Amino acid sequence: MQTYKEKKEGYVQVTGGKVWYKIVGENKGIPLIVLHGGPGYPHDYLEPLEDLSNDRKIIFYDQLGCGNSDRSDDKALWNVERFVDELRILIRQLKLNRYHLLGQSWGSALAACFALTKPDGLRSIIFADPYLSTHVWEKDANRLIQSLSAETKKILKNHTDSKILNTKEFKKASDEYYEKYVFRLNPIPVPILRSDNKMSRVIYNYMWGPKEFAATGTLKNFDLLPRLQELTLPILIICGRFDEATPEAGKQFKKLIPNAQLTIMENSAHMSHWNDREHYMKTVQEFLKNVK
Repeated sequence: MQTYKEKKEGYVQVTGGKVWYKIVGENKGIPLIVLHGGPGYPHDYLEPLEDLSNDRKIIFYDQLGCGNSDRSDDKALWNVERFVDELRILIRQLKLNRYHLLGQSWGSALAACFALTKPDGLRSIIFADPYLSTHVWEKDANRLIQSLSAETKKILKNHTDSKILNTKEFKKASDEYYEKYVFRLNPIPVPILRSDNKMSRVIYNYMWGPKEFAATGTLKNFDLLPRLQELTLPILIICGRFDEATPEAGKQFKKLIPNAQLTIMENSAHMSHWNDREHYMKTVQEFLKNVK
């Protein structure tokens, strides 16, 4: 893969502090803004998306509270509405008249919520390994857990017991889930390790919970299914064959979104941009080129 020169790096003032951003590429295509997952899992793990800068500017940013952005202990900041407003401010400060969004995992939920406000200039959305409904996510996670070893299934059933969460046995069991349905990478790429090191577990635990497969935080009842039909702009859904954001969920979302298409990456888990990098980039490039 090519090495890219950072075109611009800076900060934008939002409610609660400063948000860091990076722009890669100099081409004149409509820019693509990348929304990372988590909540609280910063942009580094999405660096392969720099491959797309041959056609257009790629804009990364770390949502407030994680990565290179300001930190805060104010829980009043950790809600969907403020994250939507944060994205709106970033777009305004960067003077973007037209743009695409790519949201990975939780970033898909954020992109959808932003799109539902009917913003000017938004041309399309890519839902990558998407989280759009806690009910769907947990239903799929419970089914995926059933494919793991008997001992692992038994341990993971107790994910709400704080005493069990802190044991070596639980860590080993959850690592089996992460390896099979989240990473499917050996070794783990350095940018993913950077995201791990710079993530905000405060935000993640407050909004989602301590473990990937079950919500105990403020997103416990989050569900966009009733509103997906309102998203009428072009939408690409990408998920991996072994993704915790399952192909079954992707098919469900596609049926509800009027102008959506679905691509399943056959060699991928939740990191499709790493697992199936070349196919992923070609799929995104073709989609964006065809958006009118």
